[in-house]
Amino acid sequence: MKTRYTEGMSLERIGAVLGYSPGTVRAHLLAAQVVMRDSHRR
Repeated sequence: MKTRYTEGMSLERIGAVLGYSPGTVRAHLLAAQVVMRDSHRR
């Protein structure tokens, strides 16, 4: 998850690929101390 997120994949896409909700992906990333990107900056 961490690698996919840091390479630019969205929470939604990671969840779809791995079978988790975006919220679960976010929780796992936060537990791994990953800094979340600004979701409004595109």
